[in-house]
Parts: sequence; C-alpha cells; structure tokens
Amino acid sequence: MIIDARTLPQGQELQADLCIVGGGAAGLTVAQSLLGSGLSVIVLEAGGRRFEPAAQDGLQGEVAEGSPHPTPDLYRRRMLGGATSIWGGRCVPLDPIDLERRAWVENSGWPIGWQELQRHYPAAMAACDAGSWGPTVAEALGEAAPPSIAGFAHPDILSDGLERFSRPTDFGRAAHDRLAAAPEVRLLLHAQALKLVAPRGPVDSLEAASAPGRRFTIRARRYVLAGGGLEVPRLLMASDTSRRGGLGNEGGALGRFYMCHVENTLGLLRFDPVKRPVALHFETTSEGIYVRRRFAVAPEAQRREGLMNTIFRLHYPLIADPSHGSGVLSAMYLVKDLIIPEYRRKLAAVERAERGRMTRDAGFWARHLGNLLRDAPGVAHFGQDWIRRRILASRKLPFVVMPSRAGAYPLDINAEQVPDADNRVTLTDRLDAHGMPRLAVDWRLKRADIDSLTRSLLLIQDAFAQSGCATLELDRATLEQAVAASTPVGGHHIGTTRMAASARDGVVDADCAVHGTPNLFVASASVFPSCGHANPTLTVVALALRLAAHLRATAAAPAEQGLTEAAA
Repeated sequence: MIIDARTLPQGQELQADLCIVGGGAAGLTVAQSLLGSGLSVIVLEAGGRRFEPAAQDGLQGEVAEGSPHPTPDLYRRRMLGGATSIWGGRCVPLDPIDLERRAWVENSGWPIGWQELQRHYPAAMAACDAGSWGPTVAEALGEAAPPSIAGFAHPDILSDGLERFSRPTDFGRAAHDRLAAAPEVRLLLHAQALKLVAPRGPVDSLEAASAPGRRFTIRARRYVLAGGGLEVPRLLMASDTSRRGGLGNEGGALGRFYMCHVENTLGLLRFDPVKRPVALHFETTSEGIYVRRRFAVAPEAQRREGLMNTIFRLHYPLIADPSHGSGVLSAMYLVKDLIIPEYRRKLAAVERAERGRMTRDAGFWARHLGNLLRDAPGVAHFGQDWIRRRILASRKLPFVVMPSRAGAYPLDINAEQVPDADNRVTLTDRLDAHGMPRLAVDWRLKRADIDSLTRSLLLIQDAFAQSGCATLELDRATLEQAVAASTPVGGHHIGTTRMAASARDGVVDADCAVHGTPNLFVASASVFPSCGHANPTLTVVALALRLAAHLRATAAAPAEQGLTEAAA
C-alpha cells in the first residue's frame, strides 16, 4: 500500500512491527525481504514518486572551508528509489582484506568476517539486477576469455578482476508495484523523519512530518534507518536528548570516520607495441550483463608495502585536449555542460588538473571542431550506437570507452581512504523547512591517503616496467602534488555510524543495532568501518539483506522492556 503522507490527519499515530526510514536501495531491500514474514512494515520516504526540486531543499548543507567535498545535496535524491534514480549501476564487492584488521591502516577491521558478508552477495547481485555472482573474468566470461592485457603478468597486480553493471536499476521503480500490492506494507511518500524518541534506551516512537507544521507519529517495535551515510547520522544527532551528541554516540564515533573514495585520473600507460591486444571495451556475460575489466594492487603487495586497497582502469584521453584527434571525445567535451551535475563534476575535476597546459583560445576551439569534421562519419556512427544501446535500451551501456590511437591510456584510479575521526559531519545552527538542523561536512585527504596512493602508483609503474609490455609515465617530481589534488567525486558517503564490537569504538554492533538502543538498526554505507576501493551500493544491499534476515529470525522475540506492543 502506498500513501501520500500529506493526506494523513494532523497528529495521527500509526503503528507497525517495523518502521523503515528511507526509500532507497537499503530501505526497499529490507521491506521487500520481509514480505511474507507476518510483520507489518511502515516505510518513510521524504520525497515523492518522482523527482521534485522543492523536496531536495532538506539535503542542502555546508562544506568546511578548504574541503574539496561537493555540496551535501549532490549525488542524493529525495524520491522513491533515492540515489538509485541517478546511479551508474556499478556493482563491485569488497575484498576479504578490506574487512581485516590491518596494522598499517589505523581504525581498520570489521566485527564480522568476509564469509559472513560474502554469503549475501549473490542475492545482492540479483536484487541489483547485475547478474550472477562471479567477480573474476573467468567466472563471468569463461575460461576462454582473452587476458585483460596480452602478455601482462605480475604478482603485485591482479588483472583478472572486473566490474558488473546493473541496468542501472532504479529501486523505486523496481519495488513500486510489489509494495503497492502488499497489504502488510505501508509506504508513506512525502514523509520526513524528524526525531527518534528514546527516553529509556529503546526507541519509543518516531516523530515525522508531511509538510512544515503538519506532523504525525510512528510507534513500532523496531526501527531501521536507511537514509544514507549523511541522513542517518543527521537524524541520530537531531534526536539527542542526552547531550552526548546523538543516539549511539556513547564512544564519540557518531558522524566521525567519514570516508569517500579517493578518485583521480593519473599517469599515462603506454603500450609496447602500440597495438598490443587490450580488453578495453565493455563486454557482456552470457546473461547479457555489461562488465568491464579492472586492475588491482594484490593483497600480498598491500601487506608487504603497507598500502591501502587501490584499483585502476584504462581511461580515455583527456576530452578537453583536442590533440586526442577523436571527433567523439571532442563532441563529449562540447556538450559536457548538458550532463547532470553529479557526473559533470568528475569531468571538471580532471580538466582543472590539466588546465595549466591548455590555452582555451580560438585555436583550441577550432581544433575541437576540426576533430568533429574529420571524424564526422565516426561521430554519426557513435551517436546511432549510443542512442540504441544507452537511450533506448532497457539495460544501458554504462558509459563511453574510446580506444587510443597512440596505445596510451591514463589510469582511472579508485583508492581506499583511511578511516580518520577528524573527517566528519556535524549539525549546524541553520534549519530546513521542517526545523531540522542542516549538515556541515568536513572531509579532507589525510597524509596516509596521499602516501598510500603515491606509493601504489610507483608500485604499478615498476610492475609494468618489469613486464616489458607497457610503460607507466609518471612525473615523479609532481606526483605527490597530483595525488593530493584527488577529490571525492562520487556520492559514496561511508563510515559515519561505524560498526564495532563495543560502544567505545563505534555506533552499531555486528547486527547493525545501535549500541544502547536495542530496537534501532542502521542499513547504510555509514556502518562500514573501512571503505575498501569498491562502490558501496552492492555491499549496502548485501548488508540490508543480512539485516532483514536477522529481523525475520528474531521477529518472535519478546518486545524490549518499555516498548508499546504495536498493532498492524
């Protein structure tokens, strides 16, 4: 059942066994996983069925001076499906080493093991519509698949990894009809959670609003916060009555240890010979799933060198530089301002890094136009193929991949960031239309981040040099400076309610229950104690499935003392 909360009477009280705050990938996964469990469920989504610009105001906030973090409203959506309405669909699992306690990565280590997480990945793949489990080339494409780079082999670099891509699946669209037909679920749109009321430990009720000044209450036996890595700590902080800084903040970790992935385009990998066979383009599995090769610093090398997890992909040349000679890349540059801000920002970040060596005079634009004219048939063919495989297709080609005529490719880097308590989100004195304090974000690269990525690139350079099949060109004199200019381009909001065995070290326990509040759970990348290199969505869905299984298994447990027994 789907209800517009604006139709609810002022002051109404709703009851259920479970209340889920957030209608994105995590919240909708938990709700769907509990269908048929006998539990009554209420899901609160602050936005509507579709994107509404006015609803996004509550996501706005501040960024600390000197921080390169994007404004907090970017990469997020208040609407059914949340950020999955705009995500790229990349589905990548964490690696076993990411969950380990690593002496060289401060504050690392998960209270659950790899096997506990891995057993939920196949179902998470299915939920994302990203095909079967199988994170290696052989598993996805078969033993006969060609190597990622012909002739390349080095123990420090894994070259058999790949990334799977969802349709990309909009969880709101995918779940709408099923939840609308489920009598045990009430999905409330335009329902903003304002405050958790927890006077004696467990949460007693949740205060919400459908419009400024128009409030209602939810009473449930248990609550799941699935609003994302920024909204979850915001609600926990706004619910504080103890002066400890928020629910679950007994150890001071709430809002801290905020991580984004370190992203950059660095170096130039030049193949010898120029036409050395390389698996550059998107490939499809037997299920029709798009996959693309990636390379990773091997766990053994990470341990030996004290590095954080880092992967790289072969990237197309800088689109702003017309010397690439590609009509397609010049066309991309000329229309880049039409791309949504979330993805335009990454192009802009790379362009800023190269701005010093390019002059945007009349000749600059003439060279781009010359590329278009000389390559007009290629641009037309690309346009037709893009319309067919991206615009009209149900399963969309993820993005543009262009071969280099010179056999030279920049490296598109994704690197792990150290969990540092000084990277954090806090509440400000500014209020949104509902009276909720807005967020302030203070995110910066740390010395450990810069050092790890710099040394990882040098290790990659040495590995290719030893292989004899390619040379990674790096300006060693300016490398550290280039690494330090890396930015958190993507919307990966991680670590602000970290999972830990004790309240002293984190906000939630191994079951994702908030320490000190036994009927309150979190389904979000905010629970990750460390971030690895992988985009978080697949792991968020896996943890949501794990949490749903826990909620189902413990559904018959007596209500915690002080809770009101909820009716359907």
